[in-house]
Amino acid sequence: MSDAKYFTTTKKGEIAELRNDLKGDKREKKKDAIKKIIASMTVGKDVSSLFPDVINCMQTSNLELKKLVYLYLMNYAKSQPDMAIMGVNTIVRDCDDPN
Repeated sequence: MSDAKYFTTTKKGEIAELRNDLKGDKREKKKDAIKKIIASMTVGKDVSSLFPDVINCMQTSNLELKKLVYLYLMNYAKSQPDMAIMGVNTIVRDCDDPN
């Protein structure tokens, strides 16, 4: 399946829907939500309001999900430095993990 679906036009209430997907338990829904967020970010849409929810997704063993969160973090770290510190702390803990 093509990743072009992530670049479709946004609909009303999409931010709330993405937030719900990020807070959910299903890993695939989280990954799709972050891909949509990255796509929105790429075309210039401000999705910084989702920063805390995206950062909470860093604590996972899924490498693809971590990379997507890191990409988001790098983009918004300058505009939200206090929240970025939480993300950096998670990165440091990941580096200490023997796995």
